[in-house]
Amino acid sequence: MSMLGIDYEKIIRKTDRLIIRPMQKEDFLIVKENLDEQGSQKNKYDEEEIEFVHNYTEEVFEKHLKASREYSTNDNAYTFKVFKKSDGKYIGGIIIKTIQRKNFQWSEIGYWLLNQYWGNGYGSELIKAGIDIAFKELGFHRVEAQINLDNIASQRAAENAGMELECIRKGFIYEFGEWTDNMVYMINNIEDTKH
Repeated sequence: MSMLGIDYEKIIRKTDRLIIRPMQKEDFLIVKENLDEQGSQKNKYDEEEIEFVHNYTEEVFEKHLKASREYSTNDNAYTFKVFKKSDGKYIGGIIIKTIQRKNFQWSEIGYWLLNQYWGNGYGSELIKAGIDIAFKELGFHRVEAQINLDNIASQRAAENAGMELECIRKGFIYEFGEWTDNMVYMINNIEDTKH
């Protein structure tokens, strides 16, 4: 349980096609199998997941499991795996990071989808579920996503999930050998009146 009384291990969201929940020890084989089934790299944004396959051992999985539990206990971040309802296949994940609590209740959402599942609307479906978790289970008022200027698919997924473009942060993140600009998409919990 987190320092805020959030029972992370019990958070589960089901959508029409997906199940979103914290990773469990018995997930190793299904996650590994679906990582192995990825196609070749489709763009620079799936490089990390493809490279991850070669180093994905049970020991690495257990370290991630332990870290995700520690992060949630300290209210730093909440990581969820995403599975297809129809066949239980692992297709991606969500991370909801605490930026600031107190008067802000501000979080960041990150998400990933294995490339064999691109183009099926899963991205916006898992983002919507992540936003719902952030608002209803984790008590955040604001959720934002930072997205590269050339990552059109991620921008569309965020928009389809109800997020709005707020601004462009200049030189925001160091990646691909340079400081890059990011678009900031956001959504506020309009039902939140307690803070």
